[in-house]
Amino acid sequence: RALGLFSLIDSLWPPVVPVKVPGQSQDSEMTTTNLPPPSFCYILTVHSGERHVEVDEEEQISNLYQPPAVCGLKEILQIDGCNERCSFWAQVLYLRLQTKHSVLINQRDILLFVTDSTLQNVVHTTPKVVAVSVAASCVLSTEITEALGVASRLVFFKDALWGNGRIICVERTVLSLQKPLLCLAAGADLSELTGPVRLDELDSTTQANSICAVKGTVVGVNESTAFSWPTCDRCGNGKLELCPQDRGLLYCNRCVGVVVSPVTRMQLEVFLSCPSRPQSAVKVKGLLGVIIQLTLGCHQCQGSYEVQSVLGKEVGLLNCYVHSVTSHPNCVGLEEIVLL
Repeated sequence: RALGLFSLIDSLWPPVVPVKVPGQSQDSEMTTTNLPPPSFCYILTVHSGERHVEVDEEEQISNLYQPPAVCGLKEILQIDGCNERCSFWAQVLYLRLQTKHSVLINQRDILLFVTDSTLQNVVHTTPKVVAVSVAASCVLSTEITEALGVASRLVFFKDALWGNGRIICVERTVLSLQKPLLCLAAGADLSELTGPVRLDELDSTTQANSICAVKGTVVGVNESTAFSWPTCDRCGNGKLELCPQDRGLLYCNRCVGVVVSPVTRMQLEVFLSCPSRPQSAVKVKGLLGVIIQLTLGCHQCQGSYEVQSVLGKEVGLLNCYVHSVTSHPNCVGLEEIVLL
């Protein structure tokens, strides 16, 4: 019983034309308002010997077909009900694979964090960003995966499911960069974002597996997890080797050359005191250099620091992924990220 298929059935019920009931006379006019929706459905396929299916382009679309009605994300968040069909345009800001390391990448669920003008142009009544869960059964085209691997893109989500506070892409959901021909966009705000994207700031309502902006004061450093490593100053490769000819130099396999001036990168985990969440210990893992530069106050750090020089530094606003939110102890675990 696939949720996507039954969501479509429910959206077309009750039918426009009378339903023929096997074993009953069809002469009398039947009412269909009190009939329950079907508990099963047929999946149409071609015969095993057929190579392809020919489509008659001139044939009119049946009046039983309901084209997807495009909504803004704000409108979708206000829908009451479960497994409701929804279609929308959204700007994809961040992509994260769900952590199942034993499963192939193309078989993992994906979290897409998206927004649109209906969320960005309002005050605090609605979230600025929404998470869209893309199930492994939803096949993404090569065009989509390549586009999202490069930069933030405006993507059309056709026939996703909304329910229990979540948007889910299942086997019959289609993601595309182009608007489909049969589409109803009455009243939907489809304008593109013009200004900088704003994230929701960390507060008492922030939940795990979301993204947020955070600012605060450094009150502690986890020295046991701090480490540094050299990277190539040309391509950023962090897996340098010792040069075979001169053990005192580093060699980059990606650039196929000696790295004369390696750039030192650090991982630094800091604890912040945040006015927006005063009762929580906020732990931020910095891998991307933003925290390093803000806390150490330098761009050319050499992999060492004095803890006392870090304490009391102001950090923010940082874009972060929320790993965990716990109440005992009251702690929030964040990871610094870069938006697409």
